[in-house]
Amino acid sequence: MDIKLTPAVVRMLQAFLKDPGHVYYGTELMEAARVSSGSLYPALARLERAGWVVGEDEDIDPRVEGRPARRLYRMTGEGERSAHVALVELSDSVRPPQTSPGWLLGPEPKGI
Repeated sequence: MDIKLTPAVVRMLQAFLKDPGHVYYGTELMEAARVSSGSLYPALARLERAGWVVGEDEDIDPRVEGRPARRLYRMTGEGERSAHVALVELSDSVRPPQTSPGWLLGPEPKGI
């Protein structure tokens, strides 16, 4: 399954790839990726269907913890490989060609 690389999905994949073994819960991933819940949860559902991410319910007693169980998400090995390739391809596709005039110029001098 192809994953549409929206800006929110890109930031989520970057967060997962910083530490592929890290297990995130929703709010933690929203903060790490700087995305809203309205973007996060639909994207996580797509990533789960694609096999890039696995979600599972936290195994706690809510009465003992004083909070509801969280849904936990971790990146799969396939997800790590596929996300890396997808982000490299995206980077290559949005890079200006070397023949672009802006490519040869440095930053504009200050004070002009």
